[in-house]
Amino acid sequence: MIGVSAAIALAGQAHALLIVPAFDTTLTSNANAAALEAAIDTAAGTIDGLYSNPGTVQVLFDFNSGDFGQSQDGETLVAYSQYTTQLGADSAANPANTILATAVANLSSGNTGNWVAGTTAFLRVGMGFTGGGTTPCFNASGTYVSGCNAIYDGVITIGNLSTSSNGPGTNSEATSVVEHELDEVLGGGGTGTTIGQTFPGVTGTVIGPTDPYRYQSTGATCANVDSTPSHTTSTSAVACYSINGGKTGLVQMNQAGGGSDYGDFVTPSGTPYIQDAFYTGTTNVYSTASPEFTMMESIGYDPVPEPSTLALFTGALAGLGWMRRRRARRG
Repeated sequence: MIGVSAAIALAGQAHALLIVPAFDTTLTSNANAAALEAAIDTAAGTIDGLYSNPGTVQVLFDFNSGDFGQSQDGETLVAYSQYTTQLGADSAANPANTILATAVANLSSGNTGNWVAGTTAFLRVGMGFTGGGTTPCFNASGTYVSGCNAIYDGVITIGNLSTSSNGPGTNSEATSVVEHELDEVLGGGGTGTTIGQTFPGVTGTVIGPTDPYRYQSTGATCANVDSTPSHTTSTSAVACYSINGGKTGLVQMNQAGGGSDYGDFVTPSGTPYIQDAFYTGTTNVYSTASPEFTMMESIGYDPVPEPSTLALFTGALAGLGWMRRRRARRG
């Protein structure tokens, strides 16, 4: 764990989000390498086209036949007050992000804490922080570097995924899985919560970027969501993602436990979501209509196009750096 400090800078747009995939030899030597790499490129290009935050995120992809999909990322703690201040500044500078405006207006109703744990890609690109604690933490071979200042923000491992087309408007299995894991490297989904985690040596409560938007439901679905924040590992709890203080639920959150990600979604009765904790079939393509898009907007990823000028201010980023490995999704 390393202590860091940095200036917060939100500057004019240089270019939109750019995700740059790299392929490990375990992937390039696979018999289905060309199709898997094409699926990865499709997933990265889709997410690039949805968000306008300027910045580059490099991700190394490798292959393990025993995995379905999992991600590793470097993370840092930022003071909760600075997280909310930065969200407010982003919202003011990007009025087209109406989701973020609603979310910021209701932050005080949700879970709060002393710290927010964010991935390096999230803090640097999603939030606009600079300096120590925001630089990539994996070297050319995909090994975690404790001092960071490395190459890759994350390492994503995939297994024997289908690359077959599922028809217009739907993803291949491989594209869905890669988009799921890329969201996590960017700070949403599984990495967006700290439920069930401990932070040795850290004084105060640590939450994730999406934790302020978790609310309980008194029923079996999010039709009964209310204004009570939810941050529990209880498998009997029904938690819902809400950006308006628990008035309405966007999607039900996973509470299955057993190592699955609390930041992921519950599989609906119809077509599964990209961010489902337990993949059960073909998903729709990732678009502005996807619940994942709303989730990412609520934590500071802005829609295209983005206003040209953002506010500039400085502050302190207090952090603890470490590496986090997300559990593989299970089919």
